[in-house]
Order: sequence, then C-alpha cells, then structure tokens
Amino acid sequence: MEKIVFAKSWQGGFAGFGLESFSDFFNFAGGKIINKNTKRDVQQLTLGNGDDSKVFFMKRFYRPYLKDIFFSWQNFGQPKPQAVIEWENANFLLEKGIETYRPVCFGLRTRLGIEKKSFFITEKLNGCCLTDFIAQRRGRLTQQQKEEIIVQLAKMIRKVHDTGVSLPDLYLWHIFITENAGQWEFAVIDLHRMVRNVRDKNKQIMNLGRLHHSMLDKYFDDSLRWLFIESYAADDWPGRAAKLGRKIKKYSNKVSAKRNPKQY
Repeated sequence: MEKIVFAKSWQGGFAGFGLESFSDFFNFAGGKIINKNTKRDVQQLTLGNGDDSKVFFMKRFYRPYLKDIFFSWQNFGQPKPQAVIEWENANFLLEKGIETYRPVCFGLRTRLGIEKKSFFITEKLNGCCLTDFIAQRRGRLTQQQKEEIIVQLAKMIRKVHDTGVSLPDLYLWHIFITENAGQWEFAVIDLHRMVRNVRDKNKQIMNLGRLHHSMLDKYFDDSLRWLFIESYAADDWPGRAAKLGRKIKKYSNKVSAKRNPKQY
C-alpha cells in the first residue's frame, strides 16, 4: 500500500513540479543529500527558480532497524512508519508552542502493515544548526551573549520536559538557533524516537546527559555547563541543581565511554 498526506494546500504546489506519487517523491533525483546512513538520508530540495524558489528538506526512511520496530510497538502498540511518527511528533510540539520543523507532507509504502519505505518533508527552518552557529561565531560572542544563549536553551529544554516529552536524540546538532529582536530562540529536530507522556526524571536525565556529552570543552567551560544545569533546574527540581548536575555528568560519562564526541 502507498499513501501520501499533505498539510494545508501543498499538494497542488508539488504537483506543479511533477511530484505526485510516492515514487515521484522518494526517487526524486534533483535533491542534494546532506546526511546519510544505511537506513535513512536527508535531502535538500529546491523547487522553482530565483525569488520564486522554495527550499524543503526530505528525510527518507528505508527498511527500519529492528530497534525502531520495537520502539513503535512499545510506544504505540502497533508498527508505525517512522515518517508518520515524525509527522505526528512535529505537529504535537508545534501545538504545545515548542518550535520544530514545519511539516509539509509524508508518504509511506507498506506491506502487510509493515513499513518498507517512507519519507517526511518539511519547510526550511529559520536560523542555523546550533553547532554550526557555535563554531562560526565562537570568537565573536560576548560572555553575556554566551550566558543568554545557555540560559534560554536550558529553559526551552525544561519546557519540552514539562510538556511530558522525552528526546532520546537530544544533541546540540539536533537544535537550531535563531536570533529574533535580541532574543535567542530554539527549535528541535530529529523526532522519530521522541516519546510523549513521559514523567520519568531518569529519562529526562538521560536526555540531558546526551546533550552534556555533545557540549565540547573548547566551546563550553565548567561555568557555562553549570549555568545550563542551574537554569534548567530552576527552583523546583527535586534535590536541586547540585544533585541534578551529578546525575547528568554521570550519564554523560557513560555516553562518552561508548562514543567519541562529534566535532564541530
């Protein structure tokens, strides 16, 4: 079975570029691959010319990992295509006032209810990837700006957790940053393993430990890491910031023992 679902009035716009069927989208040869592994890739699609062009991003999923099938059964009680999970999770976050990529459409190809291939298309996000931003502006940010960014980032993630959302893939490269009228705003991406209705503090600490693992020493000194923890904990975290910091560092070390930090 094949199926494509569009948001708003996007269907006609894509049809104007010959993109109508599942194969038209999934096998589109005009995109630029910007990220890839054996089970998924991300393409940048630019449709139109000049001022009339529009940029989209398409994540294509091939046969899912067994762990992804297990994740679907565990969280939804049924196999659910990864593109559908991203679609639903993105819309959920936006409804809760948490910025993420704007869904345009998704498509899936299944056999006997099991995902064979799927894709998820979004509009281009404003701003840039946080790791790119940090690497490019490292020497131009004042201490005050660094502290403002780290505080606002911590508050955004606390809002995500207070909404009951767990982000197992919470790394700095899955966060986008935008400066808006002197304020720093953030968006989270890569949502196919996002889980809702989570109140388990240990799950939240695991999210934070992965984020801590992705904070390279050359960009984040101890004072900035502590400011992040303190801002996240605020006045209502059980055991307060010091206890939270120890737990985050402990889990961060576990992650670092299994994988080298990604450089940026």
